[in-house]
Amino acid sequence: MESVAASKIYEYLQEGLDKPKSVSGQRIGTELKFPLVEQNNGSAVKLETVNALWSYLSNRGWKAAVDPVTNQVVGATKPGEYNDTLASCETGFCKIEFSLAHVGDLHALNRQIDSLKAELIPFAEEHQVSFLGCGIHPVSPPSPELVIAKQRTLAWDTLFPEGEIVNNKPRPGMHLFTVNSGSHVHLSVSSAEEAVGITNVFNGFAGAQIALMGNSSVWKGKVDSEFQCVAEKFWDWWMLDEARVGLPNKCFTDIEDYGNAIAKLRPFYVVRNEIPILINDYATFANYYDCSPAKGKYLSGEEVDIYPEEKDIKLHNSFYWFTARISRYFTVENRLCDQQVPGNLACPAALSLGLLKALPEAQEELKQFQWSTLKLMREAAMRDGLDAKVKGIELADMAKKMLDLAILGLERRGLGEEVYLEPLKQRLISKQNPAVKASEIFNQGGIKALIKARDILVASSK
Repeated sequence: MESVAASKIYEYLQEGLDKPKSVSGQRIGTELKFPLVEQNNGSAVKLETVNALWSYLSNRGWKAAVDPVTNQVVGATKPGEYNDTLASCETGFCKIEFSLAHVGDLHALNRQIDSLKAELIPFAEEHQVSFLGCGIHPVSPPSPELVIAKQRTLAWDTLFPEGEIVNNKPRPGMHLFTVNSGSHVHLSVSSAEEAVGITNVFNGFAGAQIALMGNSSVWKGKVDSEFQCVAEKFWDWWMLDEARVGLPNKCFTDIEDYGNAIAKLRPFYVVRNEIPILINDYATFANYYDCSPAKGKYLSGEEVDIYPEEKDIKLHNSFYWFTARISRYFTVENRLCDQQVPGNLACPAALSLGLLKALPEAQEELKQFQWSTLKLMREAAMRDGLDAKVKGIELADMAKKMLDLAILGLERRGLGEEVYLEPLKQRLISKQNPAVKASEIFNQGGIKALIKARDILVASSK
């Protein structure tokens, strides 16, 4: 018998994805996360510098964003045509995220990126800092001292205590995520069916995407000896006991199947009066949602009766981290890519949009692979990038097929957007992704050479 929660999640997703859109045409959003470092040595900036950034943006017409729990300024917003651009910190205050207002095409997205870079140049010059086109902080290691205090981070240390033994391994603390920097893409979709289809495609091509765009080989002041894409591996190191990161256990058949899978995931917390209440003692979200009242705990440990509400579904829908997922904003979010190098910041959005517009062909291409093989490709690509091979399949060949499909999709739009895939074509020709190049730069010139090569503002300031 299907649980009440599974039915509610299914209805929530189906209704949100299928309802008529208030804005016609394609919408493209991107979350650009950058390591913010001191120019002289590459170390993470101090909190005072980040606070100075919020003041700087406020003085340029942005509106300060205040955390509802701490009452501290934790970001800034600027109005866009469809929604706001949001500047914020994620887990670590030294990892700055710009969630750009959604636009209708890649040319508009690229103009947004250029405008943002131009706006940041005076701040970077005054404070002698660099926003890096890297997927990870190159010097400063993960640290509890780098965690930003705000509503969404307050519960994680309680939920996932550092050193907890899980499957015979010690769990890293949540502060692991203070230094990784990605490039996430949000795409509007026309229906729940299309949402499930493109989510499967993004997940299925995970290995090919990592092989082509891995960019987190230099961290803690050295080249990693094992991985080209360390940032993606963080998820596996952290979530040792639940299938809610990386690739899901299977390809989803439809939106109901997707909703059932999400209902079976363990819940973490809900929010009442802006305060997190832990509900992690329940084995599944369905178990929690089907109770009335349910039992929860404040962070202090005090128990409280809690009545499940539909808003809990939206929050729960952000508490799993597949490489691609249907977001709580009813977009499909491709979460996989490391942050890209200067001049290539639009590449993840271009690849994602192209695959969406070639969805039937992309689905057909992936049918020839077992899901278990696609999961192995993700692991192999994190280690060996474009040199990876799985069951006789060259990841470089897989990446070329994926890229050809994306080019096909963008050509169908007839806007000349395929130009933003040109850097990926060059990587295939040279068989060098950004991680390989970063390792070479670092080995030859050290951290200062890497900062100079990966500072996203350098090209704009010339």
